[in-house]
Amino acid sequence: MTVVKVKKEYFSIILILICLVVLFRYPDESKSGVMKGIEICLYTIIPSLFPFMTLSTYIVKSNILSPFYKLLSGTSKVFFKQPACAISVIILSMVGGFPIGIKMANDLYMQGQLTKEQAQRLCLFCMNGGPAFIITAVGVNMLGSAKAGVIMFASLCFSSLIIGIFTRFLGDKNELKEHTPKRNTLVSLSSAVSDALQSVLGICAWVVIFSAITNCLKICIEIENVYTAISSFLEVTNGCVMLAGKMPIPVITAIIGFGGLCVHCQVLSELK
Repeated sequence: MTVVKVKKEYFSIILILICLVVLFRYPDESKSGVMKGIEICLYTIIPSLFPFMTLSTYIVKSNILSPFYKLLSGTSKVFFKQPACAISVIILSMVGGFPIGIKMANDLYMQGQLTKEQAQRLCLFCMNGGPAFIITAVGVNMLGSAKAGVIMFASLCFSSLIIGIFTRFLGDKNELKEHTPKRNTLVSLSSAVSDALQSVLGICAWVVIFSAITNCLKICIEIENVYTAISSFLEVTNGCVMLAGKMPIPVITAIIGFGGLCVHCQVLSELK
């Protein structure tokens, strides 16, 4: 165990030193990467994500959909072996995009509406790109085809649902117990707004960091294909921009399905 800990500490130290060298060696590239990340946050992330994040937080806090849970309980049990409240997570994860599904699953777990095992299974398939990003940004703006965007979005949604159906076999064999929460219609909207703002700011911080990293990598890596591959693995938006018109649509769809390391870092706090 000591050897493992020492190795991890050495790895962290080396990584920090590399970051310091890059920052001092390429200050202009780091600065322009940060500015680019801030621009993405101001014109893409905040306008598209903040309203959905506020809505999803309010739905969880207010339990406003609880009267409909009985109507949805059959579908949720049969297909996903989940309580009815999980349906709202599944739908909003597809409509709102990264990382609303994970946040909602965590919020419902913290409220006691989901068990730990149920929340974990939801996280396996409720992390999807939304139509605003896939259809509009990638399909229309990058590929010049709304039809391509619709096909990509539909295929990713269907694949998530298929994964969700298979996760029902990973669940506890005991009978699923429904938990019907009390409606709290008097919940303050300001609470939902403040929570959503905090989450969006955390997401923007990761976007800015990864934007700076990918911008510095452009100077360090001279082989274009290698840089494109690494950038696609790190950040999905830049990856789609660089792959558009160069790679087949299924490859771009796979990159969106993975989400990029940046998106995975955005949900770390919720997954913990």
